[in-house]
Amino acid sequence: MSGINLTTEEKAALDAIDEADLDRLIDDAVEGGRPDALRRLPLRRCGPYVANTLRNFEQALSRFDAARSAAKRASTEEDARRAGRKLSYAVSEMKHRREQEEREGKLFHIDDAMIHHPIRPGRNMSVTVHYRWRRSEAEAWTRGDITFAYVHDPRPDYAREAYRPKLSAARKRQEEEEELLRTWERLRDSALSSVQEYLRDGKDAEKIPRTYAATVDAHHGRLNNYSTDFWRIEPKA
Repeated sequence: MSGINLTTEEKAALDAIDEADLDRLIDDAVEGGRPDALRRLPLRRCGPYVANTLRNFEQALSRFDAARSAAKRASTEEDARRAGRKLSYAVSEMKHRREQEEREGKLFHIDDAMIHHPIRPGRNMSVTVHYRWRRSEAEAWTRGDITFAYVHDPRPDYAREAYRPKLSAARKRQEEEEELLRTWERLRDSALSSVQEYLRDGKDAEKIPRTYAATVDAHHGRLNNYSTDFWRIEPKA
């Protein structure tokens, strides 16, 4: 995940698709063994989830079209129909997300476009999430931001290292840089999701702190699914 909001192109593509029409075209594609009927719909512009599901459906149709024996055709046809149902479900799910985003956007919006990908993150990482909110549509917007800080210092995995071949200095440095980049991306995704979850649940946006030190897993010292849940701060005695 690189953002939590649908793009303008994705919204327009989803709005242009009628679900009943899509289901009919999926059936036509299976009957004909080819996806040609679907090409008039902007499915590839509906986001990666729909695009990937469409690709799986096209591959299933290709296998069905190539099958020759009766048994093979029967099994590949069922696979194609199953893939078609998954495509229909993916579009339905994304249209639901589109509607939910539209409803939520009347009371809050998280600006995921303001988070810029670092070229080479260090061990001291931070992600700032900008958002706006209001209690009702009659109110003016209030803007806010929260910065999530994290120091990447995981515990060594000695068991794993014992079975790995010794790496060159260059290869070791490359792996460390790749791990730091993956970790920053996880911090970003987790930060966005946490702010979204908090606002979506209708919690008081005035209580969002300006800064929050991401917590780490007690076992391995890395980020986990709760690391950016800033509302879990223990009250001071």
